[in-house]
Amino acid sequence: MKVGDLVELSNAGRNTVYCRSMRGKTGIVVEIRSKKECMYPIVVNWIGVGNIELLRSSLKYVSKA
Repeated sequence: MKVGDLVELSNAGRNTVYCRSMRGKTGIVVEIRSKKECMYPIVVNWIGVGNIELLRSSLKYVSKA
């Protein structure tokens, strides 16, 4: 996964209450940080929601940059 990739919630992400507002939406990966620095390393800008930090397991590709 790289910055600029289009993503949506994976099955694991859809089952998370925290991700309820992102269900059925597409997002763009804007930053990938080290797992050592923070608990949720991937920052995604969701259309209509804003920037949200998530784990890789909560996301799946829609298309690559």
